[in-house]
Amino acid sequence: MSKSPSLALPNPKRWGLPLLIFAIALGLRLIGIGWGLPNEKHVQSYHPDEGYIWVRSQLIEPAKLNFTPHFYNYGTFYLTTLKLASDVVAGYAGGGVDPKNPDATWDYVRKCHLAGRIISALAGAGTALIVFLALRRFSNDFGAFFGGLAIAVAPVHVVHSQFQTVDVLATLLIALSSFYALRLIKIEGLVEKSSDVKLAVLSGLFCGLSAGTKYTGIFCLLTVFTIALATQKKAGIKLCLIALGVTTVSFLLVTPGAILESGLFIRDFTFEMKHTSEGHGLVFAGTSSGFIYHIANLFLGMGLILSILGLVGLTFGAYRKHLWAIGLLAFFLPYYILIGRAEVKFVRYTFPLYVGLGVGFGWMMGRAREKGGKWHGLVGLGMLGVGGFVGGGFQATARYLAWMAGPEPRDEAGTYLAGKDVSVGLVTDPWFYTPAFHPYLGQRYMLQEGIGLVGYSTYPKFDAAIAQFQSPRIIRFVPEEGGQRIVTLRSDWDERLIKEAGPDYIVYSSFETEGLDRIGKMEKPDLGMKAAADRARAFMDRLKQEYEFDRQLGPNQEFIHDLMYIQPTVWIWKRKAP
Repeated sequence: MSKSPSLALPNPKRWGLPLLIFAIALGLRLIGIGWGLPNEKHVQSYHPDEGYIWVRSQLIEPAKLNFTPHFYNYGTFYLTTLKLASDVVAGYAGGGVDPKNPDATWDYVRKCHLAGRIISALAGAGTALIVFLALRRFSNDFGAFFGGLAIAVAPVHVVHSQFQTVDVLATLLIALSSFYALRLIKIEGLVEKSSDVKLAVLSGLFCGLSAGTKYTGIFCLLTVFTIALATQKKAGIKLCLIALGVTTVSFLLVTPGAILESGLFIRDFTFEMKHTSEGHGLVFAGTSSGFIYHIANLFLGMGLILSILGLVGLTFGAYRKHLWAIGLLAFFLPYYILIGRAEVKFVRYTFPLYVGLGVGFGWMMGRAREKGGKWHGLVGLGMLGVGGFVGGGFQATARYLAWMAGPEPRDEAGTYLAGKDVSVGLVTDPWFYTPAFHPYLGQRYMLQEGIGLVGYSTYPKFDAAIAQFQSPRIIRFVPEEGGQRIVTLRSDWDERLIKEAGPDYIVYSSFETEGLDRIGKMEKPDLGMKAAADRARAFMDRLKQEYEFDRQLGPNQEFIHDLMYIQPTVWIWKRKAP
């Protein structure tokens, strides 16, 4: 088997810069890591997916070699790491799920969420480090430093690296798979100590783990395929088959339910594909095509300058026939087409693109530094981009972290009315977006057979529990027939909340108003969505007649849905005096 020249083990002194990149990235990702965790005000996390993911992770039993959580919207790898982290929490910090002690139970859940967030923070910092190390092979230390720094300060990536969710870990694994694929490229004067077969194995391993975290990770096989076929005319197919085989095996090892629970796997996998193609309720209704929307997501997530320079670097590198750029584009373009065609357009879906953009940006910075002269203007522009000039970069990161570490609008709204002998009307079912008027008000959809959490398995039980809350009393309007509340007939933004129930206050958040204005501008809106928008419009008209605006908590600014988690806007209206 032929060897490909690459970088020998670096001089110990050269580890200063990568360690600095990792330290900066990790430090930023720890500042707001306590945001929204369960506390005495709310037992559920303010992130809607954390409880959902954690509960399902608890069905995994590593000690019994049971890795089938009966849930396959995602692969099982992150769920397994989260279960292991939860076991460590139980072993060293104590606690566990005890239906007889709900306070201790929710404190344990809080610690488990925090452990999962630390995994994400390490993965986010690790991604910045891997981008640095990849660039060191094709650029100078200056370029490698700025490529890694672009990831380290990418504002939305920093935010999501503090969530107990799958996306940041999946991106790290894509970066690792790409890193080992890039090491197949021969570089004059550098000696690669790993064989091509070993590199193909490692690239396939991390590709399989990424797919076992989030299924779209399978696309990173395209990078190793492209590079293997371009560098090894005779052995390239063999390397591709090795990478494919290892990817398949590693995926099945970490997601064995694909075979052991094939029916459930196909059901959930199909649901996820159908969901992304059909949309996410009102959240993205009336928005532009995903191909355009995700460009805005990239500008928001990294910054205008960093995104453009990164894409220019990738494109120019490919034009100059640099195989590293061609290999990264082999993943970048198909993945972008995949998410561009989807109707669900979360900003987190763009994270895998950051790997290529970070490498492209760093290469441009390194090349400009080497050329000198007028090229120093490009270096200056890149530095401005890292700092946050024209959006993104460190400036946006600092703002988002201040939100995460500062007062939470839902907590502030809860504090304002908690303990008062008043009634508060809600326009939709209580959930993560509902202010913390009562600790258990937003806790739902977390019960799972075999896990004894205190909660509500059906909405009628939740509705009955809400009716018992006092100081303040909570009113979620539900029509009645024969003195019985018919929860199946409830609707959002029901004008009868004002006309018949007449609570002292009415409260709603930017999550509940999201998308309503866009529906009215659509030429042919979905009939159900149009009905929802019409109800909301009629509700607001009557609200302004019978209530007066009391206060607003939060920025009064609509963000992309999965960035708004950290700083929604809450509006409070008070009934006018008779």
